[in-house]
Amino acid sequence: MIDLGFNSVKLVNYYVNDNNNSFKAYEQRGVKAKLGEGLYETGELCGESIERTINALKLFRDIISFQSIKCVLPVATSAVREAKNKEDFLKQVYKRTGFQFKVLTGKEEALCSYAGALNSTCVPTSLFFDLGGGSLEIVYTENFVIKKLISLPIGALRLSQIYGQKRVYGDGDSDGLPSFSKKNYDELNRYVFDAIPDKKELDMSPDTRLVGVGGTLRAIASYDQEIQNYLLQKIHNYQMKYDSVDSISKSLYKMTPYEIARIDAIGGNRAETITAGSSIIKNLMLKLGFDNVVVSAQGLREGILFTFLEFLKVRSGADISQHKIQSSVKFNCKRELAPEHARSFIGTLFSLGLIKEREHEILAHAIKQMSEIPYTTNLHNIFYMIIDEDNRFLTHREQLVLAIAIIHTKKEEAADRLFSRYRSMMQSQNRKSIKKISACIIISNILERIKAKARLRIHNDNKLMLKILLEKNRIEFPRILVENALKIFETAFEIPLDYSIHYNSSTPNMMQRAL
Repeated sequence: MIDLGFNSVKLVNYYVNDNNNSFKAYEQRGVKAKLGEGLYETGELCGESIERTINALKLFRDIISFQSIKCVLPVATSAVREAKNKEDFLKQVYKRTGFQFKVLTGKEEALCSYAGALNSTCVPTSLFFDLGGGSLEIVYTENFVIKKLISLPIGALRLSQIYGQKRVYGDGDSDGLPSFSKKNYDELNRYVFDAIPDKKELDMSPDTRLVGVGGTLRAIASYDQEIQNYLLQKIHNYQMKYDSVDSISKSLYKMTPYEIARIDAIGGNRAETITAGSSIIKNLMLKLGFDNVVVSAQGLREGILFTFLEFLKVRSGADISQHKIQSSVKFNCKRELAPEHARSFIGTLFSLGLIKEREHEILAHAIKQMSEIPYTTNLHNIFYMIIDEDNRFLTHREQLVLAIAIIHTKKEEAADRLFSRYRSMMQSQNRKSIKKISACIIISNILERIKAKARLRIHNDNKLMLKILLEKNRIEFPRILVENALKIFETAFEIPLDYSIHYNSSTPNMMQRAL
């Protein structure tokens, strides 16, 4: 995948699983070609920017050839889309590099960014935005149905060039890097605030969540984590408060690009544009009344690949269908279901009020995750493997609960140490949730191994009865193992439990017990 943007051109290589169209990035290269530099002044792509871009594309061509990449998807966004000399540029690129770019419309860019982000966050009612170097794409959805699509020419590099002042030294030289006076920063904020649509225009539902993508947002989120001493080095699904965005934005405009570049979380490549970019995000949250923003690590490139794999049309140049994208995202965002052997068991726990809705969700993911864990006794490896996964449905805290609960099934002391390490991110009830989820995982694993189903009901005397349904003579019943698991369950849930064994539809085997 080649993404030719206003500020940078990026190459991302993916492994694609042909069986289910899933994919995973294994290499990423980026070059700050600044193709859109000066575009707002002349309306055309300038020669220096074109040369920088073509040189970057030649490098990418060699990487693609060296790695024997089977399929290349080159897409271009706002800089090429707006340029008067677009056709000449595209012909020159094809002649000198062999790449034939699809130029996305503003609507297509918004749709693909939405598909990439929402396929990895699964927020049904959301205001989604993608902040790039040249434009801001906004998509509003209700229950995955797209209601509004807006593309605004307020990108981070574009506004940096318009409102930033290039510093000139005593000898008349300039480094070309913009800094912001208070007057220019205030003008920037007013312009951005006025350009963003208001609540009435978007007609948003009260339960709308703000979800964003883009390098500027990820850099601000990373900086916020650094300030907050956040314990997880994980950006995807990170939730950032408006107060943090506002504070960071105000502090950045007072700094020079060189001072910003020394911030590890931001770095030199984004020092030139992050002040204007943070202003855009801050004003979007302010005008539309959002207290939090969810950060997605996936966006346009993942959306393009997702769309291509789903419809196989991006390469042919066909228009990208809004209806198909929203239908596919909704289908891929189906809630995680527990395996059949455990579904009735944990479903009944939820219906009886013994586990809460979010515990039910975490438990379903945990049971599925257990089947994918490699055979190893290194619990730290297991823990970090689970945490590193970009979960579409769980918050960072919920992923911690899931990971620690799985470790708890293997070694309680290790789980306790992990809980203590991440205590600052946890809530008081999470420890009890971990024990409940762990107990249910253990029982679920036993049911899976013996190929049994289970039904749970509650007696009038506030005791639980677990009915275990076995195929006759299929396997010897591990009675002691089951009873140990049920003891763990009783301790976690603080409720007595009896069980009975049934073979097919026959009279129950009267192996029952009350612990």
